[in-house]
Amino acid sequence: MNDPYSKTPAKDAKNQELAQYIADMLLELRKMAKSAGLNTLLGLLELSFCEAFSIANKVEIPPGEIEKLRRLAREAGEA
Repeated sequence: MNDPYSKTPAKDAKNQELAQYIADMLLELRKMAKSAGLNTLLGLLELSFCEAFSIANKVEIPPGEIEKLRRLAREAGEA
């Protein structure tokens, strides 16, 4: 059975690519709203841009790296 909600690397890559395109479009709309003095719209577009940008530039931390970073932080705190 094909689950449309399952996460796959190909689907994640496609979503990141789509989010990058949306972020680019929102950036252009944000510039237009700013030049027209549409401050409320500017704020909404900025918020939308930030969300799309964060999805487009999502970084997955490899397994085991979180514990390594915690260990390094503990060691730095002890020094």
